[in-house]
Amino acid sequence: MQSSDKKKFVYMAFHNEEGFTFITTLLMMGILVISLPFLSYLIQVVTERSDQSELSVGQFFLFMRNEVIQAKQLQVYPNKLKLTTKDGATASFELYQQLIRRQVDGKGHEIYLRDIQHLQFISLPYGIQLMVTTIEGEQFEKEIIFYQ
Repeated sequence: MQSSDKKKFVYMAFHNEEGFTFITTLLMMGILVISLPFLSYLIQVVTERSDQSELSVGQFFLFMRNEVIQAKQLQVYPNKLKLTTKDGATASFELYQQLIRRQVDGKGHEIYLRDIQHLQFISLPYGIQLMVTTIEGEQFEKEIIFYQ
């Protein structure tokens, strides 16, 4: 018969036979439960799209409203808007490449909005309607009343 001697391991860096206790398991579960909402919030923030284009277009509409209110006369074309200011100058707004620009008497180049795919002006009996389409495909429209 063979002797039943216990063989010892050659390498035993950590030898703990106690295992996990109920308290350590509860502690780990508590940490996991507390950290999961933060993880889901972090994932939501990373995947959330930016509302930068919506803010930019809204600001553009405010600028256009102010320009129309200060104008004496307006001429509406499908792709261009011409406003006659109080000092007699003509300010035109149009799509130039991917920019909405303002020119005064055909000179200069003031950028009002970037990354625009389509711009349309529609004449209304009481003012104008602006329709803007961004490069991402978002569409915005605004009606502006012209006070004479």
